[in-house]
Amino acid sequence: MPARAPHAVPAPPTKSVRLVDIAREAGVSVSVVGSVLNGSRGNSRVAPETAQRINALAKQLNYRPSPTAQQLRGKRSNVFGLLVASAGDPLTSYLVEHLDEEVVKHGCQTLIGNTAVAPGRFEACADEFISRGVDGIFCIVHSMFPGDRAKLLARCPNTVFYCDPGLPDATFVEINQFAAGRASAEHLLQSGRTRIGFAVADPAAASGKQRIRGIKAALAARRLPASELAIYKGPRGSAAPLRPDERTVLWHTPDDALDDVIDELVVRHRAAGIIAHNDFLASALLKRLRARGIRVPDDVAVVGYLNHYLCEYVDPPLTSLDLRHHLAAKAMVKAVQEMIDHGPAPPQPKAISVEPMVVVRQSA
Repeated sequence: MPARAPHAVPAPPTKSVRLVDIAREAGVSVSVVGSVLNGSRGNSRVAPETAQRINALAKQLNYRPSPTAQQLRGKRSNVFGLLVASAGDPLTSYLVEHLDEEVVKHGCQTLIGNTAVAPGRFEACADEFISRGVDGIFCIVHSMFPGDRAKLLARCPNTVFYCDPGLPDATFVEINQFAAGRASAEHLLQSGRTRIGFAVADPAAASGKQRIRGIKAALAARRLPASELAIYKGPRGSAAPLRPDERTVLWHTPDDALDDVIDELVVRHRAAGIIAHNDFLASALLKRLRARGIRVPDDVAVVGYLNHYLCEYVDPPLTSLDLRHHLAAKAMVKAVQEMIDHGPAPPQPKAISVEPMVVVRQSA
């Protein structure tokens, strides 16, 4: 009877290769290996053939230098951490793309941490980034999501935020919300639409307040009263603002909520133009307005916010405010690079503003 094949014994976990392991294989001292692989002083004193042998062994043994050790020697990792609520969040996906492009232009790489998938993920991702010795961190997690921003900034001073995190020492890039409200309103006013409605997710938020100020400023510039503006503040009898699902980060506005927006702004206020909180609410409104026999843009014009690619695919194509995320990404990368070069107190102002612009399509 043939003998049974022995059970496979699982291989022991692979240990990290150390400088001493390479030194033993190369037959040289640890200091010589360190000078070759880590760029220490004295590298020029190592014979070329010895250095070539050490580099070949390091590659063969899959040697990876310790990020912590590199930082202690003052060397950069050329890696940046990027904290997002979700890499698939349509509100920030363009910014994620442009940030990664800018980082690559500087010869570096990006590590992405999705923070909204489970409790404690913000801190866990920050821990991972710091343990890997990243050169800096970009935090574009919306303020509605949890995460200790103050602790993050204390642990990694080379951190730049997208939008104001409410920390006195933080550097952040933000869209000029006042200019966003003003530009949207001015576009509607130019076509003679003086009665304006604003469907805002959270009118109590700083960004909502600034956009409202911008709309009122555009009205005042034409000597129109502030009463020409109506603000939808959420379902009647409810103070709850419109928000995305916090786990999936997907926006979905049910028909009854859309009807409430239309009743408040179009029916009661008789708005000839609606400024929507974002493109997703705007596109839902287009569909619901049509279902109710209200023509866009003949009866009411609609302006979105974000200039997402879906603007070209709705009917009619959506006029929207482009947030110019490519400029925001450039500003964020530049700010971190200046922190690396000059310390965590960069020479430019703490708040870096980006001006949006209107992209005109058929809805307004």
